[in-house]
Amino acid sequence: MVRVAPFPAVRPARDKAHLVASRSYISYSKPQLRNKLHDNPFSFLHIIHPDLGSKTLHKSKDLQSRFQMVRSKYEQFINEEILVRENKPCFYIYRQIKNGHPFTGIVSLVSVDDYLNGKIKKHEFTLAKREETFTNYLAATKINAEPVLLISEPSLPIESIYARYLDTRPEYDFTTTNKVRHQFWVIEENNDIEKIQSAYAAMPALYIADGHHRSASSARLFQTHPELSKAAWCLAYILDEASVRIYEFNRLVKDLNGLQAKEFLQKLSADFYIHEAPEGYKPGQKGEFTLYLDKNFYSLQLKFHRDDIDAQVLSDLVLSPILGIHDLRKDKRIAFAEGPKGHSYIQQQVDRGLFACGFMLYPVAMSELKKIADLGMSMPPKSTWVEPKLRSGLVIYEL
Repeated sequence: MVRVAPFPAVRPARDKAHLVASRSYISYSKPQLRNKLHDNPFSFLHIIHPDLGSKTLHKSKDLQSRFQMVRSKYEQFINEEILVRENKPCFYIYRQIKNGHPFTGIVSLVSVDDYLNGKIKKHEFTLAKREETFTNYLAATKINAEPVLLISEPSLPIESIYARYLDTRPEYDFTTTNKVRHQFWVIEENNDIEKIQSAYAAMPALYIADGHHRSASSARLFQTHPELSKAAWCLAYILDEASVRIYEFNRLVKDLNGLQAKEFLQKLSADFYIHEAPEGYKPGQKGEFTLYLDKNFYSLQLKFHRDDIDAQVLSDLVLSPILGIHDLRKDKRIAFAEGPKGHSYIQQQVDRGLFACGFMLYPVAMSELKKIADLGMSMPPKSTWVEPKLRSGLVIYEL
């Protein structure tokens, strides 16, 4: 049984939703971020980065002071009615349409107890320092504006609710400059609320697709701040597993650890069949990798079957023993590129001399992700790039 709850969200005024909602701030370069802050007074980035004009836009030695600035800016948005409070607990349907593919899900609260008891399953280890920082952020600002992305099993009752609401006028309907359409409906009818709660209660578990640190931080907040009764719940966006798309996370390596290209290929041949491949070649199955090196594409096919996901195989057979990269979280010699950037990004970075080689992986299957979570195991860092990516500030849960 999974517990979900409606809540009175804080969200943008209808006429300003397209101006308030923003991408995650880490997706902007410093110049882009400054331009957004300068050109759009309604952007949620003003709350996340209330230090407009500061020379330390991304960093602050006094985090608590910075968090208080976030809270003050948030209250200013409330007072100016850029953000408004819902007058009753509701569920919300949020839909993105990207490249013709619709992502449709329910914005809801989920029980932190369910996370702690393993009914909300994870597949990734978290860093204690990041957990602590975000926990302190939540405690100081008392707002959660970034839902955790959760995967559910298919549900006919949920689908029937979608069918009815998607034929009605959305509360929000706008397209962003990256050509993604965003639609949003408010579910306030008691019968529909009860149907949604019953549908998720019938499920044995939900799976985290994106947001492991946000989930862990919400759990830590619940455990360390008993005075915050609303911390018993975490903001989430729940989608049917068939709606979610999992892409690969590719690897770029700065150098060959003192090896020449021919020596490197020779060492790889101990575990892989190596074939030259056409430009832009992508792995066609699990256990196959694409290597871009010295302006050439190569197909690397495992000689022996392994049950591990490909990101783990690459670490075990190549990155650690041959290239000397043992800690993916800390080693500065490795970088990551999400699958949607494509082979051209890998090729460009290597050809410019910024990296010695790049590896393209086959995406993790949904069944693999769930199996790892069910077994209580963990994937290597940056194993999956999951879509949809949510806009910050579209729905806020007040703690």
